[in-house]
This record gives sequence, structure tokens and C-alpha cells, in this order.
Amino acid sequence: MKHLFKYTVYAAVVAILASCADLNIKPLSELATGNWYASESEIEMSVDDWYRPDFFQIDEFYWSDDCLFRDRENEITLGTINSQTGFVGTRWSNCYKAISRAFGVIAGLESGAAQNLSKEKYNQFMGESYCMIGFSYGQLVTYFGDCILAKTSMGLDDAYNATRSPKAEVIQYAYECLDKAAELLPNSYSGRKRLTKGAALGFKSRFALQVGDWATAVDACEKCMALNVYSLHSNYKDLFTATSSPELMFYFQGDISVPYGVGPFSNVRNFTLRTLGAHTNTGPSYQLYSSYLCVDGLPIDESPLYEPKDPFRNRDPRMAYTIQPFKTPYSPDYEEYLKAREDGTFAEKYPDYLFIGAVEFTPNPYVTKVFDARKKALVTTSDTKATQLHSVYTGLPLRKYSKPSWADFASHNLAADNIYPYLRYAEVLMNFIEAKNELGTCTQADLDKSINKVRERAYAGTGIDYPRVELTDQASLRKIIRMERRMEFAFENTRYRDMLRWRIAEKVYNTPSYYLPRVWSGSAQWNGKRGAEANCELSEDFLKLLDNWDKGEYPFGGIPSIDENGLPDLSPMEKAGYIAVFKERFFDASKNYLWPIPADDILVNPNITQNPGY
Repeated sequence: MKHLFKYTVYAAVVAILASCADLNIKPLSELATGNWYASESEIEMSVDDWYRPDFFQIDEFYWSDDCLFRDRENEITLGTINSQTGFVGTRWSNCYKAISRAFGVIAGLESGAAQNLSKEKYNQFMGESYCMIGFSYGQLVTYFGDCILAKTSMGLDDAYNATRSPKAEVIQYAYECLDKAAELLPNSYSGRKRLTKGAALGFKSRFALQVGDWATAVDACEKCMALNVYSLHSNYKDLFTATSSPELMFYFQGDISVPYGVGPFSNVRNFTLRTLGAHTNTGPSYQLYSSYLCVDGLPIDESPLYEPKDPFRNRDPRMAYTIQPFKTPYSPDYEEYLKAREDGTFAEKYPDYLFIGAVEFTPNPYVTKVFDARKKALVTTSDTKATQLHSVYTGLPLRKYSKPSWADFASHNLAADNIYPYLRYAEVLMNFIEAKNELGTCTQADLDKSINKVRERAYAGTGIDYPRVELTDQASLRKIIRMERRMEFAFENTRYRDMLRWRIAEKVYNTPSYYLPRVWSGSAQWNGKRGAEANCELSEDFLKLLDNWDKGEYPFGGIPSIDENGLPDLSPMEKAGYIAVFKERFFDASKNYLWPIPADDILVNPNITQNPGY
């Protein structure tokens, strides 16, 4: 038994001992014998096994306030997370599995067992191992705070007596490992995407930002930027359907021939329209919808350009690249838009209003038919309140990542082959400027080489001059930076971590999530008319929804106020009846900024303390 756990650090050991479950301490590509790591191929098989989301964990879209998941709320947003929550134990144990396996590779390399291993390959495998250790400890600090710190392989006796180390000590060791990785890893590879020097520095900046270590974050960002390896993709819209980009520093990609989708792309039926046979039960929230600036760089409660009756007009381009846009009767070209639906020219004139280039999307509650570009004709829709109670729940489908192959989700076991952007260069630039601002050392030159580059790219190809961020006071810049991050990284799973480190989760989660009122025409055969012309009786609540559309108050009327953290207040819209409460959420600031330590680990070793409140 001791031989089996030779290279196992604490958490993997105690989790095994606490239950009869097989925690898969060794990956399938490794052997539990001393003969392993005897060749380059064996080491590479072991290292390759780390390149999956089990070890580079992906937060769920619906943990953040950017997303509404119609099926349910969850342990994060309801504040019900506890020491027996499944993903808590999985993340803890997988981080320690990764650390254990990385120490195993390092020990194998240092033993010299591998024959004819080039210095280049030796450095690569050592660099990947140290990067895996540093990344995993950074993850543990982010979600659990203090944690078990092992700097070498840990035996059983040590494991039984291990205690949690202060997070400051753990994060310093994570930095050391990531620095070693940056020294050893190459700038780039040909072929398969692997951990690089830039990725190690990028992850270091992420974790430094998470713990408020501004100087370290700036240093890591500057070193990454100085590599001159990465650049922003030329177009924000195309980045999320691209198969490669100089901006992507670390990513995963699905393969529909398997079929396999990464993270959220394992089931794109959740994002695809009902008219295409899907569910659309996951999509952008009203909070995100209200957080996009206007083209003058101001929030919607400050900008004279905001048109609440035509909400996509004059907004930051990333809004319509992330949320499927729609026209309203108050759009200047609305009559031409309607004519194009009828004369068959819609696809040529209004391609941005076709979901994945296939069918028109509109939340218009009068509309029973939409334009189908494949058939060049109007077809019955299932995505409006005119024909379907369960139409898009917020009236806001996700456009980001969407592409034509999503229409064939049923043939691919619901999966899509999208790239999941785990770390991209825009994050390094935004990490840099946030840390500089928090240090109080931000200059206009800093703004121009970071946030202004990100914003300029967002406007690329639009013909609109981007609103340059000008140097101002620290508090004002903080709000600008926070809102920019939200616009730039929506549905990339940075938002939950941002809310934790900004200490705003208690403000976010102690307000409800919202969707459209649960009303519809009552008949899939409704003719889209009201009054004496209607072919069925319409409820008063549905008539109110139609009135809202007619008045340009859809999905809601009025302008929400935006606070110093960029958070919109939607309570007036709820009180007015424009939107309805989906779920009441809850966050206990005294405990929920950290996750609990898994119960099984504490059961085996009472020296491990629990996080406060759990």
C-alpha cells in the first residue's frame, strides 16, 4: 500500500483512506512501479494526462451573475455550499492529484532513469511539472485559503499529521514553482498547445491579483508582455470561433468526431434556440445586459447616448458579440428590417440578427414566424412568448462562441468543438492595469498599453472610434476597469473569481436573479393579433407584456442605476412588473468567500481545521 502512494501528497491519501472509492491516484498512463519514467515516451504520457479540465478546473457559467440557468440555481448562488458538496471535494482532491503526479515526474527525471532524454525535453517536462504544481497551489489558495503545503512527495506518516499552512506561505511557493516553470519552458511550441513560459507568467499574475499582491502581479504581467510572443486577436467577434489565435495563451478544444466538448461546450443544446430543436435554458442575465457601456465609454445611467427603447444601439460592440442582438419598433431601420423578412433579403441585409447564420432571433411577443436563412422563408418560431411559454427565459440568447455547427448538436451527442479560452493575453493586459491602479502608480502610458488596447480591439471593424480611457482618480479607474473586465470576459468564467477578490459577492448574491414574466399567448396557433382580430383569448398578464413591447419597454423599461462596482440595480424593474424573480440568492460574507475543506479529509486527520462558518 505504501508503494502505491509513494508519490502521493496529503489530500489524495486521506481521501482514499476515508472511503472505499477509487480516487484514481495514478492516471491510466502511469504505472505504479519503479520502472516507470524510463523513457521519453513514458514521461510524455504522464505529462500529457494533465492536459484536461480535471486538473485545469473550469468554473461553471452559472456560478456568476452574468448567466441565468433556467433549470435551477446552485450551491454557489444559493449559499448552500458545504463540506460534502461534490465539486468541493473534487476540486480539492484533483489539485492534490496534480501536485502528486507532478512530483512523481520530477522525481523520475531527477533519478536519471530516462535514457537519451535531450536537455530540451528535460527542461520542458520539468517546466510543465513545476507549472502544474504552482497552478494547483494557486487554485487551492483561491478557493480554500490556507491549505496543506507539501514541497516534496509526502509519505503516509507525514500525511496523517499534516496541518494547513497559511495561504501567504502557500502562494509564495506557488510563485516559486511558476517562476521555475517560466525559466524552463519555451516561449512556444509547434503543433499541440502546451504550457509555455508566457502561460506560467500569466497564471502567476492571475493568482497574485487574486490575493491582492499587486506588485507581483505587475511584475509577472510585464515579464509576459516583454516576451513579445502574444498579441490581441484582430477581431473580438471572431476570436471565440477561431481555431487558433496569437491571443490564446492556454486553451482546450473539443472534438466532435469523438464527440467531446470542453466544459460548457459538452452540451450546447443549452445555448441553442428552440426553433432549432434545442432548449436555450442558459443565457445572459439582465445584470450583464445592463453592464455594457455606451460608445462614449459611459455606463447606461450616465450616457446621453443610451436608448432604452433600442437597447443595442450605441452600446459597446462586445454587447452584440456576446448577447444575440434584436431589433425593436424603435430601431431606425425597423420598417426595412420587417420588409427584408418578407422579400427574402434578410440574410444579406441583417446577418447579425440570424442566430448561427440559420434563423432570425427576436423576442418580439407578437412574432409567430421568423426568417429561416436555410429555407429562405418564414417558419414557425419557438423562441417568443407568442408561441412558447418556455421561450428564451430572459429574451437574451448567448451569441458568444455560437457557430453554424451548433445546429447539428443532436448528431454530436450535444457537444461542440469550440476552443475554451482558459488564459488569453487580454487577461494579462487587464491584470496589469488593475494591479497598477491598486498600487496607485498608473500612468496614461500604462492605460494605453493595456485597457486601451483591449478596448480598441473591441471596436475593430465597426467604424466607430473607441472611447479612450483617460487617466483619472483611482476610484473612478477602479470602476472603469471592473466594468471593462466584465464586458471583455463575459462567459469565460473569470467573473466568479473577480467577485470573490473584489469582495462584492455579498452585494451580488443577496439580490434575486430575474427572467421575463411567466406568461405567453396560451396557444401555439395564436395569429399574433390582439383584440377582436385575435383567434384566441389573451390573458391580462400577456397583454401587459405586449404593451411593454409596444412602448419599447422590453425586456424592461427604465434605466437601472450602476454603482461604484459596476453593479446594476434592477429592483425598480421588478417592482414595475417588467421582469420577475427567478430565484432569491444568498451569500454569507462571514464564510462564503472561501469554500469549506472536504469533510472526508477532516474525518481522517483532525489536525486539519475547517474554514470559519462551515
